[in-house]
Amino acid sequence: GNYTYVMIGDPAASFFATAYNKGIRNYNVVKAYEGLRKNAFVGGIRDHAGYEHESPAFGGGMDYYVRQGWIPERIRGKGGHKDGCAMTLEYAYQDWCLAQLAANFGKWSDYELFMRRSQNYRNVWNPENKYMQPREIDGSWCKEFKPIGSEFGFTEANGAVYTHFVPHDMQGLIGLFGGKDAYVERLNRQFVEGEKNGFKHDRYYTTWTAYTNQPGTGMAHLFNHAGYPWLTQKWVRKVKDAYGDITPYGGYEDDEDQGQMGALGVLMAIGLFEVDGGAAEKPVYEITSPIFDRIVIKLNPDYYRGNQFEIITNNNSSENIYIQSAKLNGNVHNTYWFFHDDFTKGGILILNMDSIPNKEWGYLSHR
Repeated sequence: GNYTYVMIGDPAASFFATAYNKGIRNYNVVKAYEGLRKNAFVGGIRDHAGYEHESPAFGGGMDYYVRQGWIPERIRGKGGHKDGCAMTLEYAYQDWCLAQLAANFGKWSDYELFMRRSQNYRNVWNPENKYMQPREIDGSWCKEFKPIGSEFGFTEANGAVYTHFVPHDMQGLIGLFGGKDAYVERLNRQFVEGEKNGFKHDRYYTTWTAYTNQPGTGMAHLFNHAGYPWLTQKWVRKVKDAYGDITPYGGYEDDEDQGQMGALGVLMAIGLFEVDGGAAEKPVYEITSPIFDRIVIKLNPDYYRGNQFEIITNNNSSENIYIQSAKLNGNVHNTYWFFHDDFTKGGILILNMDSIPNKEWGYLSHR
């Protein structure tokens, strides 16, 4: 992000929302929120559009975003990432993160403002082709747009990948596609095609699914939100197999920014994830298919009551990747998620695995 004036957006919004909403509050939260809110308006850090070091900066397009709810292409500014469609999508998510903080602080006018702005992703949705598509200053759709084979309008990804970047409102995105089945048909087709290239971008951004840069690293987990958790289990395992070479001769390919890709590898390995980044007012963890038989997560006593959270898989193997049933602290657990509050108390999650998907487990169990 722009704390180094390199990328687009304001990632501190999600960082602070996640920390605060998970009980990490040993800092001046009032001052933090004041700064975060400032960055969400014209002249804040979002207005530096990547490698735009000058001040004042304009390449981030916040004047357009605040005024009309989306950012066109080819705007003024010297930024290296003046990608209006990507910025619109990133800012909408970051606005939602700010709304989650505002709710916890009782700032209800801010909450309503940022929740309203979090729907701005809809302003770059083209219902004709069912893609997020860049727009010209006059509001027309940019003719240069291609789902793959071009980075135009997007930052270090393509339109096929960024179309799925609505981590804060997956039900809204699924609705735009025409429902869960239509959405899953598109998403699954992208994974089938992406597997042919090892789920990796090439220099021309020709792949349909990419795990070599951050915008696409939550895609396999989106099946959970559409009522197809068994496909999340399948594709997370496949991505992990293709992507997780940690030998001195391999490693995580492409952009290992601040350890994010390595951290992603750990989350896929232990079978936990948070599509919304954990920034929700009441965070949850989404369950996927761990590669280990037993995982023990030590809980920090500075923040949490419990001692440890344990995940046990029965009948786990490279073929037995599908969750058949689950128990959380001895109780039958039929949803693909559980609350962070339950996690902090410590406990045991037991997953029973098999090679055949149980299409009933976790089905349509989104919040």
